[in-house]
Amino acid sequence: IIYGDNDRISHLPDDILVDLLSLLSLKEAVCTSVLSSRWHNLWKHTYSLNFDPHDSLQKEEKYVKWVNSVIRKHKAAILKDFVIRLRLSRTFQKDVNRWIEFAFARHVQRLELDLSKSSLVNCSLPQELLTQNTSSEIDFKPLKVLCLKSVDVTEEDIKFLLSNCPLLEELVVDRSLKLLNIEACGSPILALKHLKLTRCYNLKSVMVSAPNLTSLTLQKVENLLLENVPMLVEVSVCHNEGIKSEIQSMVRVAAV
Repeated sequence: IIYGDNDRISHLPDDILVDLLSLLSLKEAVCTSVLSSRWHNLWKHTYSLNFDPHDSLQKEEKYVKWVNSVIRKHKAAILKDFVIRLRLSRTFQKDVNRWIEFAFARHVQRLELDLSKSSLVNCSLPQELLTQNTSSEIDFKPLKVLCLKSVDVTEEDIKFLLSNCPLLEELVVDRSLKLLNIEACGSPILALKHLKLTRCYNLKSVMVSAPNLTSLTLQKVENLLLENVPMLVEVSVCHNEGIKSEIQSMVRVAAV
């Protein structure tokens, strides 16, 4: 808001301006850096990094350079959102690893990796990150939402994440070809409310015990065991009518 020569917005405190910039797209937020010296570095403190590609960044190389440039300059200590959306081949696995480590080092609350593509070879999570010897700078605890699309994860990866993300409320895994079984049980997943497993075509069995789970989406699973799911009210199962009927029956019993 400008009255005469008085730019009132630029005189707002930094934290308010950062809040406003975090509501913009990343491209728009970066563009504000040219407004004046007052705005030059403010975008670097935004708590939302959504790398949704615009038309000029559809090529993999340009997209990767863009992401790398932003995370080198970014200074916020905490991230509410970190979103990557583009078809990326395993050529860029090291870059993807760096981005994931960056997000967890910034105490990310919502992490989405959508690398959907036609290739049969997906990127994967960095194995050095999913160990008990992870750097003290890496913090899994604040994570509330994790969405992985065309990212290969294993049963061990899921176990590690569930055990180390006590606030995780939503887990989405789509098109993970290495996921054969999943076991979501025990006290570490008390917060889990939404579980979605789709197009994981090699998935054989799912076992869930989550007292706060309210929605479950599955596709192409052979064996399913649900225990201690009293809050489960929404179930969607594709391409397996037998399991669908069984789950609906279990939900009715749980609701009584």
